[in-house]
Amino acid sequence: KFLQFCKKKPQQVTNQDIRMYLLYLDGKGSSTSQVNLAHNAINFYFRNVLKRNFSKIPFQKRENRVKEVLNQKEIKELIFHIKNKKHKLMISLLYATGIRVSELVNINLEHLDFGKKQLLVKQGKGQKDRHTILSDKVIYDIKNYLAETEITGYLFPAKKGHLSVRTVQEIIKQAAKKAKIINCATPHRLRHSFATHLYEGGTNFE
Repeated sequence: KFLQFCKKKPQQVTNQDIRMYLLYLDGKGSSTSQVNLAHNAINFYFRNVLKRNFSKIPFQKRENRVKEVLNQKEIKELIFHIKNKKHKLMISLLYATGIRVSELVNINLEHLDFGKKQLLVKQGKGQKDRHTILSDKVIYDIKNYLAETEITGYLFPAKKGHLSVRTVQEIIKQAAKKAKIINCATPHRLRHSFATHLYEGGTNFE
């Protein structure tokens, strides 16, 4: 099922493919034990059978009770009801890249590579950095946002450093109320929606 998901030959599979598959399993309602079982199976196949090593991907530590994703209509309504350009860009980035909210607020301008359409995601705590995709639409939105600002460091600066995770969570919460979204909209759900919608749309993550 994993190879069907990423639509690649085993030799072409990347660390990002594995991450997106595990994220998809979690988002569609699989239990923590089911996701970790799939994780172990993938690790065994690539490391012991194909002799390929990937950077370490953390296993799930606890059960997430609510894993439903927002549908594409809800995503559009959420973004539509945010009028502030910076806030709109934050939500778009969370959904279009699948990054965590903690990774979002730490984005620095030097992490953006428009030529390669990539975002460098800084991990911290000893974990390896990784790259994720930037769509043409998101790149366009980022450039428009930057054209109206004079920032030089963090993409989403605050008086001291960058915006807080809590601020982003509150922005999404208020937008969801305005959009009258029944499902609880959170950064975590936007992240899971990313992987699920890519898979449903037939994206092969190349």
